[in-house]
Amino acid sequence: MIPTPGQYLLAHEQGSDAPLATELFAAGYHLDGFIAAPPIRRDWRPGSVLNLRGPLGSGFHLPGDARRVALIACNDDPSRLLPLAEVAVRRDAAVALVCGNPPSDLPLHLEIHPPRALVDVCTWADYAAFDVEARSVTQMVRAVSQGGGGLRAGASAQALVRASMPCGGLAACGVCTVRTARGPRLACLDGPVFDLRLLIPER
Repeated sequence: MIPTPGQYLLAHEQGSDAPLATELFAAGYHLDGFIAAPPIRRDWRPGSVLNLRGPLGSGFHLPGDARRVALIACNDDPSRLLPLAEVAVRRDAAVALVCGNPPSDLPLHLEIHPPRALVDVCTWADYAAFDVEARSVTQMVRAVSQGGGGLRAGASAQALVRASMPCGGLAACGVCTVRTARGPRLACLDGPVFDLRLLIPER
């Protein structure tokens, strides 16, 4: 029950009366488990028993020939992208992270850039991974293409689109609907990682 980069689990504390499960993404891996990315519920304590369902959804797919990998944390929290950095480094790829407020304990092999360097980093990369809230997809797509910039020819890019996914695909409730070039898609089933070129900015 260890999610790959970009996949998620649904967690519910045993005996809890919380109406909805909590989505958990990996921020890293440890022994035979994973380190959960924030936020997690504040009422969970060491020793709490969690019922888990998953891994769920489609995660990131780093191309085998990617040698310049860009990670862009659109909300200043890079934790959900860090497992992908581990994969890239194991493949001897250079990794650049764009983040507005990077934590102090980031791995030394990551090259850190401020948000103003977004277009330059995207032009440099042959693969880019974004972490963005669903409500900010339009802003992100426009920022990547500002000033005539954007991804280099032949590069690929994916985005982890974060939306509330309360049913985890069981009910197809539609709460996590994402607008794409192929019509509406559910983040819980079809994502939460989407090809960047399929995401349509709102007019």
